[in-house]
Amino acid sequence: MKIFQTSEVNRHQKHTFRFASKLISTIAVGALGAMTFSAAHAQATSSSIDGKAPTDGTITVHSDTGLTRHGTANSNGRYTISSLRPGTYLVSLEKDGKTVASLPGVPLFAGKAFEVDFACDNDQCTAAPGH
Repeated sequence: MKIFQTSEVNRHQKHTFRFASKLISTIAVGALGAMTFSAAHAQATSSSIDGKAPTDGTITVHSDTGLTRHGTANSNGRYTISSLRPGTYLVSLEKDGKTVASLPGVPLFAGKAFEVDFACDNDQCTAAPGH
């Protein structure tokens, strides 16, 4: 009878040990995943400039570090120029190769978009920060 009880205790201890090991492993994997997610999220170092513009123009952004990117508005008159580094930008609207409106000093911060809207009436175009 004593042998049977010892066998039951050993089996119960093994079961408890396996459960504890699995629980600890699950917690460790979860914690590692949370740390990885936080690190990846914290590394969002780019931003974008978006807004409204005429569909027949080209939007050009020039950074204070020399980067130049171009974009066009979609059929709804919206544009987005993404993957831009933080810094200060000059945002321009060009038509037929000529700059018709621009907004200097546009500040970009990591992970935040800045809106610049262009409006054209009677061949007179203006640029303004969006809302």
